[in-house]
Amino acid sequence: MTASSNRIASQAIVVLTFLLSGCVYHDYPSPRIEGTLNNAGKPLPRVTVSLVEFDRQIATTQTDNNGYFSFVPQGDWHVFIPVGPQDRLSSWTLTTIDPQGQKRDIYTSQRFGGPFSGYSRSDSVKLFCELSPTSGESQNIFCEAQ
Repeated sequence: MTASSNRIASQAIVVLTFLLSGCVYHDYPSPRIEGTLNNAGKPLPRVTVSLVEFDRQIATTQTDNNGYFSFVPQGDWHVFIPVGPQDRLSSWTLTTIDPQGQKRDIYTSQRFGGPFSGYSRSDSVKLFCELSPTSGESQNIFCEAQ
């Protein structure tokens, strides 16, 4: 190669480098979510619990006779990531219907992080939910992550 062709090749490589663009697709396996639902310390059987992601219901289950519920959402969370520094927000909520027929959010989880800071299939979120807190606690329905 001559000096002229080397210079042209070098310039072409530099120009092509600046023209590169793209994106990364990454599938995050859904985490296992499980817990117990209690009222005044007693398990609540056959109560419907729903899993909601950004206001979209993605799974529903019922508690068993011991108040236990479990979700293993099907599929993966598909995340589109443009090349470059990006952050993302993962958000999901557990909901149920109280005895008065009102929808109640009983637990919300949010994660904000870089492109690969998601959940993995081996992650497990365990919750203990008490619908009737003691007098010194807030009167809101709540779940405590264990």
